[in-house]
Amino acid sequence: MHRANISKTQDPIVPHATRLVSYMNTHPETILTYAKYFGKVQNAISARMTDIDSDGFVVLAKESDGTENEVHIRFKNQLKSYDQVRPVLTEMAKEAEEALSLPSTTPPPMPSSNFTNIHTPFNPPDSSRFIRTLLIIIFCAVLAFYPSPAPEAIKTLRSIFGQELLRVFVLFVISCHIIETLIVIFVLAKRGENDLRTWALWLGTTMLVGHCWYLWKPKNKRFSE
Repeated sequence: MHRANISKTQDPIVPHATRLVSYMNTHPETILTYAKYFGKVQNAISARMTDIDSDGFVVLAKESDGTENEVHIRFKNQLKSYDQVRPVLTEMAKEAEEALSLPSTTPPPMPSSNFTNIHTPFNPPDSSRFIRTLLIIIFCAVLAFYPSPAPEAIKTLRSIFGQELLRVFVLFVISCHIIETLIVIFVLAKRGENDLRTWALWLGTTMLVGHCWYLWKPKNKRFSE
């Protein structure tokens, strides 16, 4: 059967490959069924998907003696869109299970095509607000944790604000920023962000002054690309 020669940059499935592979590997029994039937690795004891495109997918099957076989399983028809992935994989699983007399499995739900590999450009905070917030945090941290003997100016300010209260405040801010940083990690990972500079900007800014809420704000117009 003739198939169109589609480059990786034009392939409709390739942009979603990382997310699809991750989702499919949450159902290893389905991948193992593919390997045994379509990949002809009858003695496989485990298998995982390593890649997928519009022509088919790659499975790494492991046998009981530790041998690993990489097999490329081709789709009957070249896929034209992301929406075709789930019904095709489901039909293939059903065919393999019936042929091998195996219990029925269902491939896991596919991630939404609108929520796969979404680039999240860095949305910078207002520079004056960033500097002001950072200076306040540094100021409070110095007052709270400057070792004794402290300069008279620090002692005077501590008597006004209270050193213990300042310590509680700084630790609270640090805890909030840690939580916000974890939120940023989760959101960027779920969106499939793969730009290292974008990761560094989001994580660095969030750890310093708290910034995760900007993930859901329109990108600042004066920094638009």
